[in-house]
Amino acid sequence: MGMNRVLIVDDDARIGRIIKRIATKLRLEASVIDNPDVFESEYLTHQPDLIFMDLQMPRCDGIELLRKLAQNNSTASVVLMSGVDKCIIATASEVGKSLGLSMSETLSKPICIDSIEKLLVQHFDLEAQQSKKPATAALTGSDLRRAIDRDEFVVYYEPQIRLDTGAVSGAAAVVRWNHPERGVLLPASFIPIAEAHQELIERLTYKVLEIAVRDDERRRQQNIELRLSIGLSTNLLSDLALPDKIIRILDAHSFDPSRLILEITERAAMTNPSQTMDILARLRLKNIGLSLDDFGTGFSSLIQIHGMPFNEIRVGKSFSMSAGNHREAAELSRVTIGLGHSLGLEVVAEGVADEHTYDWLRLMGCEMCQGTFIGKPADPNTFSEWVGQHNTGLAAHAG
Repeated sequence: MGMNRVLIVDDDARIGRIIKRIATKLRLEASVIDNPDVFESEYLTHQPDLIFMDLQMPRCDGIELLRKLAQNNSTASVVLMSGVDKCIIATASEVGKSLGLSMSETLSKPICIDSIEKLLVQHFDLEAQQSKKPATAALTGSDLRRAIDRDEFVVYYEPQIRLDTGAVSGAAAVVRWNHPERGVLLPASFIPIAEAHQELIERLTYKVLEIAVRDDERRRQQNIELRLSIGLSTNLLSDLALPDKIIRILDAHSFDPSRLILEITERAAMTNPSQTMDILARLRLKNIGLSLDDFGTGFSSLIQIHGMPFNEIRVGKSFSMSAGNHREAAELSRVTIGLGHSLGLEVVAEGVADEHTYDWLRLMGCEMCQGTFIGKPADPNTFSEWVGQHNTGLAAHAG
């Protein structure tokens, strides 16, 4: 897949020109399609990393194009655009997710130029790359393999706090690649490549776990003991030996399994329910926590989910980030929190970006949250310093 390539699909040539101009200004390679009939051939030619797609087009609508992307096993992120009701755009985005596509933000027309530029900067991590030579070659599985061998990966930590006390309760691990030429790369630029190779996603996952428990060992020496949350790829849920491999890593660093939370998406849990049930049950028997991530974005049976040994449920960013401004998102968040509690699960809200959302979640009885309002992901040393300052501030306030 080509890197730093943008494809704009819109029958309104003016919209295409605007987005292409913004992308070009940011030194991205951009192509525009105003005829959906040639979408598939153009996609295969350009192999974009990010696609802006209009939902309403003549002869072939956006849903049909999403199906074409899925048929081509696309790993590109997709931004849906339309002037239709936001609920329709949100439904189309869920259709894309159900097809296994990487759905990014949705944009309502008329589009905002500042929003387009901000989205591009964030997606391609352009701020981190400004001082670096622009990368033109695509990353490959061989690049990832060498990076793992050379220990080029680091783990950043996003703080999780308890809403009832404000105390730091956990650290959500997020991997970064310290590329020697391209700078710090975010997961979106290399995880899809790893997941296309079973051996690579396994090696990378266990490498991240080893780094995270090693960092935790150092934090414990500073009297900082937190629960550790790590996302688990769907690919690993096909390995019946997974629980034993994880326990070996934890034992090597004297890490208490009860402090580890594995985040598993609803879609991953439902890929092969009977085999997944076997693996999840063994993880819980080993006292490892399981968090149901992105609940409500898939199409699983509630009965199936109830039968799985999760002890935590997560309110996704798409819900919690909008809960303060949109009635539908607030209601969905409220229902998810209530459902989690009715099933005896603790609830963690992701993507909390402002005080209003934070206060609302606390009123709803949500146990924990994370997001930019709390603190951004930080390297191990910065994270430990942040926790120390936060705890000192809490103690001073209590006194």
